[in-house]
Amino acid sequence: MKVHEINGITWHLSDDGLLPVVREISGREETRRGYTTQPYGSGQVFIKYFREKGIPGFVRNRVQPRGKKEYDTGLTLLSFPIPTPKPLAYGISPTGSYVIQEWLDGIPFSQMFKEGDKADLLMGLARLLRSLKDHHVRHNDLHLDNILVFHGDPFLIDLHKMKIKKIFAARDEASNLSHALVSLYNDLDEDEKVAFFLEYGSMSIRNKVETEIGRLISRWFTKKKKRAFEGTSKITVTGDRLYVTGMEGRALGDFVETIKNDKKVRVERYTDHIRKIYRDKRRLKKAWKAHVIFLYMNLPTVPEPYYCSLPSSGKPGYIAMEDLKGKGEELDRYLDRHYDTMTYGERKRFIDGLARFFDPLFKWGIVHNDMKGCNLFVVGGRKFILLDVEDFAFSSLHTESLKTIFLQLNTTLPKRIVMRDRIRFFIRLTAFLSLDRKALFRVLLWKSAGKEIVYEGKSGLMRESW
Repeated sequence: MKVHEINGITWHLSDDGLLPVVREISGREETRRGYTTQPYGSGQVFIKYFREKGIPGFVRNRVQPRGKKEYDTGLTLLSFPIPTPKPLAYGISPTGSYVIQEWLDGIPFSQMFKEGDKADLLMGLARLLRSLKDHHVRHNDLHLDNILVFHGDPFLIDLHKMKIKKIFAARDEASNLSHALVSLYNDLDEDEKVAFFLEYGSMSIRNKVETEIGRLISRWFTKKKKRAFEGTSKITVTGDRLYVTGMEGRALGDFVETIKNDKKVRVERYTDHIRKIYRDKRRLKKAWKAHVIFLYMNLPTVPEPYYCSLPSSGKPGYIAMEDLKGKGEELDRYLDRHYDTMTYGERKRFIDGLARFFDPLFKWGIVHNDMKGCNLFVVGGRKFILLDVEDFAFSSLHTESLKTIFLQLNTTLPKRIVMRDRIRFFIRLTAFLSLDRKALFRVLLWKSAGKEIVYEGKSGLMRESW
């Protein structure tokens, strides 16, 4: 390699043709922010800068600069061969390091999986992961945005945390698989999951991977809950208010009326929003954490939040959110009003739509612990919103939570909803779950039979017996 000192940066170049590139970028502040591209030959190159901070960063930059590590690791992967952009140079400065790689005009795997041939992409991912196992490579940051699809093939990027190990244990294998699969696994059906592990070459690792995926999801939820009270790309902190970024000018209207007032909450309507005022600070924080998780997941599951006002000087905290008045009605009232006039096809489409609403929640292990008909809002007969955000649990879906959810719904909707429609909803919603659905449904029927049906109908509170 050719070594050049330019503006305090020591460059190690595989080709002196890169000199114009490094002269152009050396010392430029915009490069020091992270990523850039520069013309090179008939194409261009990709430059990444690793800024080091504090004493640990200073030591790392002297002992094992991340730019150099990414360069060396890239060459090793290509020698196996495992697809990755070709490393061309690295540079070391007093405050950090650079790596220069060939530019691939690829698309992140996560994006391609939404738009492309899922079967081919899934098999390509399985083969890439098998190659990592064969060569004892543990990536340590293998989310799908760190895999680029270029001309149909997956390429690994972001290599500076990668380790090539002498002994590749089951935990290393499970780490690669679970990190790569976590964001898409719950959207795969059983046939796709089986096909993936068969192509990978090991069905025996599946249970360990699924356990690890559950742990990663739980850890992700925990991280997002902690960030609910910090300034982030999603949250803007202004005094004692936590605004959803972009909503700083919303919820400025005047008081209209009190909708609800009990020992837990007071709900007030304003001209342009609803305020849910929590008497218990713990419930306020739980509700706001749930709102923020749904923001990060980009799931329109709950009323749109504007901001959270934290408790101060003896005043309770509250969440300002969209007002749903005039946009629809609760599920129990909606069915009481419309069910008798719905055709068979309309009922089927409604049930399928309701099941699709719950699909991502159940697949991610998100459970509403008070799943009564009055806590599910229906907009236009097609869109659904869950109320009482503080009652969400972000853990894992299991048989007991399913029993509770179905029992609550079954006994808070009008009796005249025929059994065929109740069964259709149950089957549609549990299709992806590995459980004895017949046995579970028998238990639900038995438990429901011993309970009174209580719901809010179009004319008020209704009580019916089976």
